[in-house]
Amino acid sequence: MHTLPIDDVLEELKRHLLHQNRLLLQAPPGAGKTTRIPLALLDQPWMQDKKIIMLEPRRLATKNAALQMARLLGEKVGQRVGYHIRSDKMASAQTKILVVTEGILTRMLHSDPALEEVALVIFDEFHERNLHGDLALALSLESQSLLNESLKIMVMSATLSSNTLSQRLEHPPLVLSQGRSFDVALHYLKAQERPLLAKDIVSLTLKTIQHCLQNHTGSLLVFLPGAKEIRAVEKRLLTSATPELIIAPLYGMLEKKAQERAIAATPKNQRKIVLATNIAESSLTIEGITVVIDSGFERLNSFSSDSGMNTLLTQRITQDSAIQRAGRAGRLSEGSCYRLWHENTPLKKHTQAEILRSDLTPMVLELCAWGMKDISEGIWLDLPSEHNIIYAQTLLQQLDAIDTNLNITPHGEEILKLGLHPRMAHMILKAKAVQLTYTATLISALLEERELLKGMHIGADLTLRLEALKEPSASVDRQAQSLILQSAQTYFQRSGVQEEKRTIVPEMCGLLLAFAYPDRIAQARDLVHGRYLLSGSKGARLHQDDSLIKTPYLVVARLSAQEADAQIYSAAPIALHDLQKYFSHHISEEVSAQVNLKEQRLEARVIRRLGALVLSSEPTKKVSQQELTQLLLATIKDEGLALLKHSKEAKALQERVTFVNHHQPKTLPRLDESYLLQTLELWLLPYVSDIKSYKSLINLDLYPIFSAMLSFEEHQTLETLAPQKIQVPSGSKIKINYEVVETPTLSVRLQELFGLHQTPLLLNNTVALTITLLSPAHRPMQITKDLKSFWENTYDEVKKELRGKYKKHYWPDDPFDAEATRFTKPRKK
Repeated sequence: MHTLPIDDVLEELKRHLLHQNRLLLQAPPGAGKTTRIPLALLDQPWMQDKKIIMLEPRRLATKNAALQMARLLGEKVGQRVGYHIRSDKMASAQTKILVVTEGILTRMLHSDPALEEVALVIFDEFHERNLHGDLALALSLESQSLLNESLKIMVMSATLSSNTLSQRLEHPPLVLSQGRSFDVALHYLKAQERPLLAKDIVSLTLKTIQHCLQNHTGSLLVFLPGAKEIRAVEKRLLTSATPELIIAPLYGMLEKKAQERAIAATPKNQRKIVLATNIAESSLTIEGITVVIDSGFERLNSFSSDSGMNTLLTQRITQDSAIQRAGRAGRLSEGSCYRLWHENTPLKKHTQAEILRSDLTPMVLELCAWGMKDISEGIWLDLPSEHNIIYAQTLLQQLDAIDTNLNITPHGEEILKLGLHPRMAHMILKAKAVQLTYTATLISALLEERELLKGMHIGADLTLRLEALKEPSASVDRQAQSLILQSAQTYFQRSGVQEEKRTIVPEMCGLLLAFAYPDRIAQARDLVHGRYLLSGSKGARLHQDDSLIKTPYLVVARLSAQEADAQIYSAAPIALHDLQKYFSHHISEEVSAQVNLKEQRLEARVIRRLGALVLSSEPTKKVSQQELTQLLLATIKDEGLALLKHSKEAKALQERVTFVNHHQPKTLPRLDESYLLQTLELWLLPYVSDIKSYKSLINLDLYPIFSAMLSFEEHQTLETLAPQKIQVPSGSKIKINYEVVETPTLSVRLQELFGLHQTPLLLNNTVALTITLLSPAHRPMQITKDLKSFWENTYDEVKKELRGKYKKHYWPDDPFDAEATRFTKPRKK
């Protein structure tokens, strides 16, 4: 067995674990931590015939790690070393090291919270900050603290800063290991080459592959953002590949055999080009790799609780990922790494933790099952946003997985057992009752795997995909079909259904989707343009050429995450009668009074809603006068006082009172609209209690009602502080406009103010009127708050202009001593 850097710290690890129950190991890529450490700990006294559980963040790495350790022991997998990956398990009573992934450890914790049969839990590659890793660590630490003090926990990380992690774990011993044994030469884009854009990845990658094949020996590992780019590069390479060159894709949704082929040893006299996503960054040793080509991009899911959707974002990798990727070339010998970016390109240091950018619904259900209703009670490196947690809790309540007190329900426990996203698990469980389990498992697989149908304009209808599975045609992607059927088979077996036939019923696709997506039941609001309203209040739209364009009701499985009308990518039609039959417990019924302006009548209607959708609205006469009155008040409260007759007198009274209260709060009873709507029942109820018709409603004048709300003394106060009219020097009584509460306005012809030296004041001489001076034709000429200044400084200019237009009118030279008039000229006394 050749030596690895991790061998130098194995004794130190053993010493710490003999006396400590928490340990932190930092070891760079290639140190050998994944396969050497568990084996070195098998004979430790604290093992006491118990197991070591090692959590790996990726399925392929899980199986590969178990295979490597079993080979080092000279055994088959399933003896002392085993693995458990979702539906694939190789373990026995002999197994002492069990490598697990995804939700397996949390499942173990739910069935045995104290982990009585476990001596040590190892979290490998923790720097990847996998959501399941964060969750499993939080639960394991709580189990250790409350139920099993002898349980040991070791966190192994490559490039994550240990400080934050150490603080959360209460500063356990930290063991540092040296890095890889072999140097990796780094090559960057030349300064004169333009920066790589996402659209240029395939062409530049192909060019770099050709360069490396000509200038290096050994196999190549090429990191690309996703399966789309991998397939494009593979297609181009296969057109000119020689027999000694093996082209091996490697990504998460690839079949197991193809994944195993990618990491298998390369036969003699052959070279391999492995085209991989970030699945190959950690815990995988691909023999013969001497060159890494790193595009510098990755594709990550980012969840939006506003849309309820994951969005795949293509973005620059972090410094951590760049180090990991380069390290793949130096695992077994010296190597080279071609980085398709400039050396000075800034990269973020760490990848954002999944818990901050993922759908938390599965995790929140796990926590409710564990009994942790407040996420802040756990030990987390990063706390997710409260908004995302509330979204998850609300969805789980809609799926009947948890109750309003955040306790898991029996149905929620069944959902957990299926090990799928709660949406999909709920759909499959509900499908049992209508004998549609197999169809439901196919829908789940269709949504999880890659697109089944080939072509550019295949539309959003998921029903078409089910029909294609039922009767395959030339447009079906055979590899995708195989993956879908394989996944559906696994889900069907997990469902525990024994007697149901495995039949495909495409016409029930919409109903089954509605079980999974009750918040995405969609009602057409514009059939011509394919615009819809979702039951969760979001807007959505179909492509104009989609076959579903004139469907009244849809259930949407996939849509874009944009805030405005989101683009629908995957959906199925559903009949209204199915919604009414199967979602009756989600349909609310309310009686509402409405003002039918078109038919000019008051009417009561029964409105049935499914979330934001109005399924029906029908007139009803089964409403008493008292109920009609209350409904009418509620309608006025929603629509505003504009429904009632606002005479000029009523509006003026409101404005005068509001003006006084604005400058001298609490002087008079409030008449502003916001307050009136808040207190509607107190002042309006006596006047609407016997209203039965639209005519009676519109004839209800608010002026006497408002007037009655002021006592005689308050009316007197109002007239003193904010008179309705003011008498000007001409003798005219002119109304004051109180619409602007800060400065009431008086609009008056200039001639009627001759002899008035100062601007009139209101509110005990504290607020000056704003005067709009009008021409004889009542056109605005000047606005002033200082009449004296106007006479002294501006009047002469205005007089010249007006004298030219209105020659018969009276335009004195001295406005201070002149006689005001409302006529053309002053009348002779």
